Order: sequence, then structure tokens, then C-alpha cells
Amino acid sequence: MIEENVSNEKNSKIKALIFLLIISICIYLTGCSNTSDSGNNQSNNLSDKNVKIHFINTGNSDAILIQDGKTFTLIDGGDNDDENLIVDYLNNQGVKDIKYLIATHSHADHLGGLDFVVKNFNIENVFVSNGSAETKSYRDFIYALANKDLSPSVPLENKKFYLEESYFEVLNTNGGNTTNEQSLVLIYTNGKDKVLFTGDAEEGTEKEILSKLGKVDILKVAHHGSRSSSSQNFLDKVNPEYAVILVGKGNSYGHPHKDTITRLINKGIEIHRSDFCKDVIFESTGKGVKTECKEWAYNNIQNKDLNNSKNILKHENDTNILYDSKIVYWTPNGSVYHITDKCNSLSNSKNILTGSIVDSGKPRVCKNCE
Repeated sequence: MIEENVSNEKNSKIKALIFLLIISICIYLTGCSNTSDSGNNQSNNLSDKNVKIHFINTGNSDAILIQDGKTFTLIDGGDNDDENLIVDYLNNQGVKDIKYLIATHSHADHLGGLDFVVKNFNIENVFVSNGSAETKSYRDFIYALANKDLSPSVPLENKKFYLEESYFEVLNTNGGNTTNEQSLVLIYTNGKDKVLFTGDAEEGTEKEILSKLGKVDILKVAHHGSRSSSSQNFLDKVNPEYAVILVGKGNSYGHPHKDTITRLINKGIEIHRSDFCKDVIFESTGKGVKTECKEWAYNNIQNKDLNNSKNILKHENDTNILYDSKIVYWTPNGSVYHITDKCNSLSNSKNILTGSIVDSGKPRVCKNCE
């Protein structure tokens, strides 16, 4: 029995290595056969039926499900500890087959749960970015694909990959100097509606694809709202009506960063956050998008000087709680929040988080800030 298990493990590793080789060949040839334009005989007429776009709440990680009729696309799969959450969510949506499984890049917070998805659902096409990683999360994903004889490939740029009547195009496969910059950026079209999915793409990738971009209805804000993404030139070009930030409450990275939030607010973009609204679900009619998710409170601030702006709102989950939505600062282990990040008490702090008083979870303001 031990010899049999060792043999099976060896065979799995051999398969995985073969498929890694296939990926390299696919990159060299700029795409495999399963990256062909599967919508050649599709109509370009506007879709009359609604498409659902699920931004799944997995904390400080990405998982997005597009549901066009009975055809599904999954973009990223959360982190390693999100495996059961993702599989349960897909089951609850009636998913049995996934036409396109897309790993935007090789970081664990984007593909950590995809090995479970591969094991539990029928997968037709698997797209990956131009790059790999020597990490357990990436190996688990590749092993899972190999064990089901699935061949991952880098999709061709500017090809239309159809779900039913809607489709997506990949804007970049050139890669970059970092794994984040290698993120596949996708523009999804349903009728007149357009959604931009950005993975963790940073300003370098934004500059590379800027000439290909136009106005979109929804922007999935890159890298959980990090200051390294969503540059001013980029936002001016795509000018979305809605921005979605997939972010974990009280995360140690301080996501989303104040600089990014400020740029979004100053452009009047309606912000929706998974740490505030949990699962953020949009419906695309082909002639406009809509959501029942409540707009994030800071969008009601009219004064662009965030530190001086106040707006009293009812908290989403408790209509009896009122809170001041000005931005405050705190540290993970601190017992108070701060009105300014210049407070002397924060001078030696390396990890300063930003958000509302409710976000901070701190019971009182710093005495030095009062």
C-alpha cells in the first residue's frame, strides 16, 4: 500500500511537470487550441437577459463569479482557507460546470481555493497568467489540474471568449517585473455594459493597457485598494460608475489605502466594499447595471478634505447605531483610534490602519488627538 501511494504521488508530480511544460509551450505559441475564439458564430446583438456578477466575500482575497444564464466563469478563488466557502457558494448558485476558470496571477490570495474548485466541478477551460511560482498554493493548483487532465494556457489578447451572449477579452499577457504586474486584466461586455477586472495589476500594467481602455460601468479595484494601483490617469480613462473593493475587515495591510479611496471619492465613483456589504452582487441588463448592496458611507462625503469631513449615517447592520464617517487611524494592537496619522503616539508605529471609527473597533479616541 505504501509503495502504491508513493507511486501515485510520483505519477501526479510527473503529470504536473508535464502540464507546466505545456504552459510554457502555450506562452511561446501565444495560446493553445482551447484559447480559440469560442464565439465566432455568436451574435453581437445586445443581450436582453440579465447577467449576475458575484464579488464573493472571502476577506482580503479575490473570488468573482459571472453567471450568464447557465454558463459560469470564475475569476480567482480566494485564499487557501477559503476553499470550502468558495465551493459552497458555487453550489448554492447551482454551478455544476465552469466554462472558464481564470487565475489572474499566482498569489495565494487569488488561487488558493482553486484546487478545491477543480476537484469539485467540471472545468472546460483554464486560463493562467504569463508567469508561475514555486509555492505550495500554485503546486496544489497545478496538481489538481493534472489529475483531471486539464491543460492550463495563457489566453490570447483581444480574443472574445463567450459565455452565452456576453464575452470577455484579455488586455495583457506580456507579464511584468512583479507577479502583481503579471495579473491578467479582463474587460467583460454584456450588451452595452462593461466591467473591468484587474487582479492585482499595478500602475505599470495600467500604463501598458491605457490605450485599450474606455469608460466602464464597474471597476474591480486592483490589489484590494492598494495605493500602488488605480492611478489618476487610469481612473480618468475608465471613469467607472461603480468601484468594488474586495477587502478584509481590519486587515494587516491597511487595505484599502487612503490615497486610493481619496482618488475614487474625488471622482464621485460609487464605492462598494466586501468588508462593508459582504457579497457584492451586480445585475447587468445589457443596458445598465444595478446592485442592492449599499453604497459605502464615505461616498456621501462632499468635502474633499477627508480628515475634516463629517457625515452622520445609520450603520448598515444596526439602525440604532450612528457613527462619524471621517477617516481615523489605528494600529492592530492599539486600544484607541487617532484623528490624524501625525499623532505623536503613532510616530514609532510601522503598521497604521485606516478606516472609519466602526472599522477600527476601538472604543475611544487617543487623548493626544482630542
